[in-house]
Amino acid sequence: MCGIAGIAGGPAPSPDVLARMAAAMAARGPDGQGTWHDERCGLAFRRLAIIDLAERAMQPMHLGPLHLVFNGEVYDYRERRAELEALGHAFRTESDTEVLLHAWQEWGEGALDRVNAMFALAVYDERDGSLTLAVDPFGEKPLLYARDGDRIVFASDVQALVEALPQAAGADEDAVAAFVARGAMPPVDRSFFARVRKVPGGHVLRWRAGRTTLRRYWAPRPVAAPADYPDAVRALREALLDAIRLRLRADVPVGTSLSGGIDSSAIVTLSAHLAGDHRRHAFTARFPGYARDEWRYAEAVGRAAGVVEHHATEPTLDTLADDLTAFVAAQQEPVLKLNQYAQYRVFAAARDAGVTVLLDGQGADELLAGYLLTRGYALRSQGPAAVLRALMTDPAARLPLRLALGRDLIPEALAVRLRRRDASPYATAAAVETAVRAPVQEPDWPRPRDPLRDELLREAFFTSLPQLLRYGDRNSMAHSREVRLPFLDRRVAELALSLPPGFLLAGGVTKRVLRDAVRDLVPAEVLDRRDKVGFEPPQAQWLGSERGRAWAAEVLLDGADDPAIDAAAVEADLRAGAWRDPDALWRAMNVRLWRAAIRNSPVAAAS
Repeated sequence: MCGIAGIAGGPAPSPDVLARMAAAMAARGPDGQGTWHDERCGLAFRRLAIIDLAERAMQPMHLGPLHLVFNGEVYDYRERRAELEALGHAFRTESDTEVLLHAWQEWGEGALDRVNAMFALAVYDERDGSLTLAVDPFGEKPLLYARDGDRIVFASDVQALVEALPQAAGADEDAVAAFVARGAMPPVDRSFFARVRKVPGGHVLRWRAGRTTLRRYWAPRPVAAPADYPDAVRALREALLDAIRLRLRADVPVGTSLSGGIDSSAIVTLSAHLAGDHRRHAFTARFPGYARDEWRYAEAVGRAAGVVEHHATEPTLDTLADDLTAFVAAQQEPVLKLNQYAQYRVFAAARDAGVTVLLDGQGADELLAGYLLTRGYALRSQGPAAVLRALMTDPAARLPLRLALGRDLIPEALAVRLRRRDASPYATAAAVETAVRAPVQEPDWPRPRDPLRDELLREAFFTSLPQLLRYGDRNSMAHSREVRLPFLDRRVAELALSLPPGFLLAGGVTKRVLRDAVRDLVPAEVLDRRDKVGFEPPQAQWLGSERGRAWAAEVLLDGADDPAIDAAAVEADLRAGAWRDPDALWRAMNVRLWRAAIRNSPVAAAS
């Protein structure tokens, strides 16, 4: 995993600018820096060495007229290399990057469908002066870009992007308002910066002679899923085992994140089942004394999996105060909750332990119906009789059903009133109005008739998962670590999204098929859990403490007013001695801290 950047179009790229773009991504790649340019295009790279640690595997990498920078991993590079060698290709390294470059030479954009990988890549073809940018199916690896006339600038990080285009650091005030007022995130192809766009997961962008085209190259396809439930359980386990097997490939130490929930517990125990007796590491955030601390569950899983070294990190309000500037700068955009600070500390613990790669369980909730509110969509998929029966006999199903029915049935005028009612007490009236009328992003494919599949696709590609992937990338890269996600193997995803609703959620039990797939490995006390936590710190306690209130006052009330934040509402709650909405308070604080981070960046200061 690395950092990539580049410029195409306009005057010949400056070697100095390219070097600064690479240097701005030093945390993403502490193991080396490379640049290349001709008269039309320049590429920059920072390396985190994972496979083939030798200098020969450095990027940018070249093959005739093709020039590549690549961030990520091709997990099945050995199999693809053998396939390419049979077609006459010869290799000089053992790296997955070279395999990807030869695959591009052989199949062009078709290579994207042939590799099992996570990636953000840029390929410049000097024959026609075209630049192609592409991102893996779910968008595990970020790729940002901005247009400047006929010129395009791209990078893994905002800091690198603004080295070439300082004006790209300006905030998108509508996006900020929606975040402060309702916790809404920008659409998946946008950002909190007005001029910065993102190549979404499963998309390829092609630039040539000042013109760009963006298209989706992959969406999950229905597959022939087992009709018999025990067969589906076995199929999911086999698919997960092979996804993990591929993701254990590395020339550096590999460990796992372990929250104590079902998803990471499945990854840890299946990894141990595959990996035999070699040294294994697991990393958990714990919060002693907090009712939602998951350490006891994580510890039980670690024992069951035979984890040799179970590392615990204990984030506190004091450590947050010490890390705050670095944490906010590393995120580059606002984050919803301080759960992400706990994840940030987990990757710091992996760095301190010398473990470069961590497997994690992200994606399972979105693909296997892990959120309790998804239950409403599962019932809708089972037909009107199931909906009516649940409404009459199951009180726990009524809220999920109301939400699942409401998205399609509530008139827009009523929806706006409900959004306004639920808006943050710390948002200005103008910010609330911007937020409640913001359009909802719709999928760029025909919506399926199955309500549950429709909702899972929405969560995987437009709402929940894209943000979790951004957090995972930023938190891991802040400490020069790599995170790998077996649930996002395309084979696992397509199987999961093809299973009948009753296999995913039945009797109020979420992720039913996953629980049964690891029932012989994961302790029953974890499998039988119905709550969902996942590295959750005591955010309300932190912000409600005397120190937390003083900190909030310092962040929100010192300095110039913010157009999205109602300072009078913050002052009123300070006088009352309690926050009406601690989550909304953090969003407001995060925005102020983020704006300060932008102002204080070296590029912003220089411009």
